[in-house]
Amino acid sequence: MFFYLYKVYFFEIKNFIKIYYSSIIKLGIILLILTIVFEVIYFAFYSYYSYSKLQIETVKQERKQIELQLNALKSQLSPHFLFNSLNTISSLIYKDESSAEVFIRRLAKMYDFTLKSYHQKLITLQEEIDFVNAYIYLIQTRFKDKFSCIISIEDDVLETKIPPLTLQMLVENAVKHNQMAINTPLLISIKSNGFEVIVENNITKGPKNITSFNIGLKNIEARYLLIADKTVSIIKDEKFIVKLPLIR
Repeated sequence: MFFYLYKVYFFEIKNFIKIYYSSIIKLGIILLILTIVFEVIYFAFYSYYSYSKLQIETVKQERKQIELQLNALKSQLSPHFLFNSLNTISSLIYKDESSAEVFIRRLAKMYDFTLKSYHQKLITLQEEIDFVNAYIYLIQTRFKDKFSCIISIEDDVLETKIPPLTLQMLVENAVKHNQMAINTPLLISIKSNGFEVIVENNITKGPKNITSFNIGLKNIEARYLLIADKTVSIIKDEKFIVKLPLIR
């Protein structure tokens, strides 16, 4: 249609352009300026929207992380654990004062670490192992030969990262969901293969009136997905095995 009109009314169009040339140029400049202004305003609004959306998502993730940390903290500060620890202390005081003193110091170290790591998303594997060793001492003091935990971690992975209270929650779950006896002790091993920490324990008869909702495992899985976008491997066969990815 354009070429048809141009061909038929060539002279009229040519004269029109010649007469209104300056007006056409001005109109083109005005349209160009309006287009630039529109693009700048649109870009500003779009950038603000994207920034606001990112800030909201960041706040949501931080809030979810805090909730998960709180759940882990509640698990560690459970009245049941504290009650058992105080009972152990009261019995040790009359039998072995030095052991009671060490027990109290390890318990204090545990709670101090728990409160300090509350706001931390990640800690070094070395810090977590130091904390777990304190917890293991408390459990071994209570159960003696009915409980054993062996930790064998290579030195080159000790500075890698892990969510706080992760190993402790796994050891605590094993203690909670397995009965311990001299002939059927609970055996836990914590080791690494260079890119994972592997926590495994034998499965004994489960205690009565204990229902497992896997809250601790779900907490660990959620924190790994949120912080590092990594998955935790859980295997339950002859042994219960949890593989935790190391974060570098």
